[in-house]
Amino acid sequence: MPVPSWFSSRPHGRTGRSRARFVPTAATLALFALGACDEAVAPPGNSAAVDVRVYLDRDASGSFTAADSGLAGVALTLTPTAGEGTATEATSDAQGVATFAEVAPGSYSIVLPGTAPAGTVLSTSAAPRVIVSSLGTVQASDIRYSWLPATISGRIFRDDDDSGDYSEGDTPGAGLFAVLSRSGATVDSVVADADGAYAFQFLTPGIYSLRLENPGSIEYVGGASNVLAVQAGETSSVSSIFTGALVIPIAEARGRANGSTVAVIGNVTVEPGLFTSGSGGVNSEIWVQDETGGIAAFSVPSNTALERGDVIEVSGTRGAFNDQAQISVSRFSRVSSGSAPAAAVTTAAQADALTRDGQLVRVPGLTILSVPGGTGAAFNVVAADAADDTLQIRVASLNTGLTRASFVVGNRYDVSGILTQFRGTAQIKIRDTADLQAGATITPIADVRAAENGTTFTVSGRLSVSPAAFPSGSNSELWVQDATGGIAVFSVPTADSTVYQLGNSVEVTGTLGAFNGQRQLSSPTVVRTGTGSPVAPLSVTGVQVNALENEGRLISLAGFTVTTIGGGTGAAFNVDGTTADGETVRVRVSGALRGVSRANFAVGQTYTVTGILSQFRGAAQIKVRFASDITP
Repeated sequence: MPVPSWFSSRPHGRTGRSRARFVPTAATLALFALGACDEAVAPPGNSAAVDVRVYLDRDASGSFTAADSGLAGVALTLTPTAGEGTATEATSDAQGVATFAEVAPGSYSIVLPGTAPAGTVLSTSAAPRVIVSSLGTVQASDIRYSWLPATISGRIFRDDDDSGDYSEGDTPGAGLFAVLSRSGATVDSVVADADGAYAFQFLTPGIYSLRLENPGSIEYVGGASNVLAVQAGETSSVSSIFTGALVIPIAEARGRANGSTVAVIGNVTVEPGLFTSGSGGVNSEIWVQDETGGIAAFSVPSNTALERGDVIEVSGTRGAFNDQAQISVSRFSRVSSGSAPAAAVTTAAQADALTRDGQLVRVPGLTILSVPGGTGAAFNVVAADAADDTLQIRVASLNTGLTRASFVVGNRYDVSGILTQFRGTAQIKIRDTADLQAGATITPIADVRAAENGTTFTVSGRLSVSPAAFPSGSNSELWVQDATGGIAVFSVPTADSTVYQLGNSVEVTGTLGAFNGQRQLSSPTVVRTGTGSPVAPLSVTGVQVNALENEGRLISLAGFTVTTIGGGTGAAFNVDGTTADGETVRVRVSGALRGVSRANFAVGQTYTVTGILSQFRGAAQIKVRFASDITP
């Protein structure tokens, strides 16, 4: 091999200048000789055994785990990707491992069987790659098969037409849970949709337990639990028919979280066509009420033939609109005709506290404070009752027949409507002109006492007897007195003794009646209008007592000498005695009062007795209130 020309002892560069001479060694000559010869080739590299795992991903983890199964007997072909070389074959063993021995360095692909094992689908590459480096390092991917996903689907419904299959007239089990478990562990849970349908997807084969929610008001035909054997790639269908009703009380529906599916039954308090929305008012907000409460239902077509009082069933999603509780209607049906519930009499303060939120109420004696300007169909009016508590009246649309001219500032009205709220502010949504009535006038108590029973009156005065003095179960008898007289009021919750105190100024609306001859206002609305001071008793004689002069007033009788004390152990008893003017007078202890018992009286002892002058079937009696009404 000739020596390259550049490898010479002759100096290079300018003439006359010399450079150091490079003297090659034997090793250097050998290196140059190797680089210059074209007979050299790369080393062949190291062959390696290639293991490829074929397995069934039983736990759907995406990688091989102890829960998975190797697939035996799967024939694989290893083919060079460059087209040079010989394809080799291997079959997976009992552990799912196929071994290709003595694979030369290079790039390969694996040819898989044309069909996947029964019930499975390939979930890795259809042409897996294998790389063997010249150092014998192997890069090979597992071949993973997954079960064809299985499905359990079903429907929960009440077979109202007895067809055996779900149809439009049936009641769906909307909102009920279905819980799927396997080997005691929960796999998933779903909620039945508006049609009662549910589904569990992407399941691996096996034995599953299906449990349906039972709210206690229904029973499932065949039971609420089922055991299902699920096959790969198949859909198992389950239809579950129930009897009974999914309906819950409206109060419970109001307490459910927003987004919950609920069903209620109640009487219509606001029919379609009054509170409308949408272009042309095609949809309506209706209201339904049962004995526990009331709630809005939105929306119902405005042309739906429903009347006030009709009994309807409504199902849908519990929600709220500007804090107003409502059911977004998925379905509704008329059950029967019925009677509209009576409006619950309440005060402005109780309404502001949303005590009967969602219910039909009546607030008497509201004086209009302000009416807004403008021409819009919807507007708010502000009013106050006798206690100066203000309340907002909402006119939702012209369909009510009410305009701004219907309300006159300074005038007094009894207002009925649905008690609701707008972003926390209480409102009475008035329905029509019948809900706005001229307010009752104040009638002197003396005139009330002289009137016919069955007439409704409003009186104003001060309390001479507060709750808990004359109790009857959980309720109490009040007494109110003005400059002309006094009268009983029945009944008021005994617990209201913390609200109404002796001497408080009140306004009472009730129906005149009598109980064993005692005149009283029944089914009252009591509004506290001021604190006031205790009523001073009127001094009377025995003759005036027996003549029932000043009946209904707080009186004081001096010189009452006890002659007899009613026997027994009951809390109510009578005490008889004589008076300084020679009359026999009866004192009545009405029950377990504030410290009054038989021990407060002694035969032969003389007392001054204070109490309400009343009667029992024509016989006068003084009803004492507490121990301090009896003084020696």
